[in-house]
Amino acid sequence: MSGDLPATTDLFRRTMAFESGDPERDALMRKVWSPTPWMVDVYTGRCGEVREHNIIRWCHDAFGQQSSPIHGHTGDWARGGATINGWTWFGFSSEALMRQFLGAWPQPDSLSETPATTEEPRG
Repeated sequence: MSGDLPATTDLFRRTMAFESGDPERDALMRKVWSPTPWMVDVYTGRCGEVREHNIIRWCHDAFGQQSSPIHGHTGDWARGGATINGWTWFGFSSEALMRQFLGAWPQPDSLSETPATTEEPRG
């Protein structure tokens, strides 16, 4: 990947630079994330928990339909397809939207003391 990426997050730059050894897979990953270059790793809790559901619903309400460029729709936000130990990638089309999201969904102060099932957005 060339060094001509716009100002974004380090996670996005690493994602775009990653080489899996499968050029088609790498191209697909770049196509998926390119519209939402303001990427962050978000604590969503385990798959299917209320916090994850609430975050997705909040994003849809705040930013509209999720981006899916491989299906012909470019939106303002995207959610990664994998959750690892409660963490999921989210991307946004602008820094302002990313900051709005992070203001509403900060990482819980103590992951062991904050039940994911009761987590609601701030503000």
